[in-house]
Amino acid sequence: MPDPRRLPKTTPRQERLLDALENLFLDEGFREVTVAALAKRLRCSRRSFYELAPSKEALFLRVFDRYLKRLREAGRRAAQGLPAEEAIAAYLAPALEAARKLSTRLMRDVQSYPPARAMWERHTRERMTGLQALIDDCVRTNVFRGVDPYLVAEVMTASLRRIGEPDFLTKAGLSYRDAVQELYGLLLRGLEAR
Repeated sequence: MPDPRRLPKTTPRQERLLDALENLFLDEGFREVTVAALAKRLRCSRRSFYELAPSKEALFLRVFDRYLKRLREAGRRAAQGLPAEEAIAAYLAPALEAARKLSTRLMRDVQSYPPARAMWERHTRERMTGLQALIDDCVRTNVFRGVDPYLVAEVMTASLRRIGEPDFLTKAGLSYRDAVQELYGLLLRGLEAR
């Protein structure tokens, strides 16, 4: 994946194309679609994609990285300035909303493509670091019972990793969104001070 700081500035048309690709990739994954099929479906030339990235895989990584960055920023903004007891739910809400868009096929593709899996792991780690700080605030203010914030964040990270595996979703009979929603509910209800 090229360094995003070295990518040329995108035009409004390219931003719209990246948005359309994001919707398509989130819904259908990226492994089974060809650049020619993408061009036909989005009514543009293949060259339009190659102006954005040198390959289909690099194009997916660019789109996915852009999506994950927006998601992290939305969580940070949502929690900013809120009291500790409201900040965690606000921080998690954008990810829960985003989980509605993440298809099982996308999660399978991410898990089977090492650069995408590494990108997902970095994203998850960054989100869990933010969550750890919020949990620490809630423990300090007695909103949550005395738990170790690092342990909770690590348990969440491991759980999210497992939830993202297609065989888990199949065996559980859950969509990614439903699994994430249940996990977040367990987290928030299980930590409340009695």
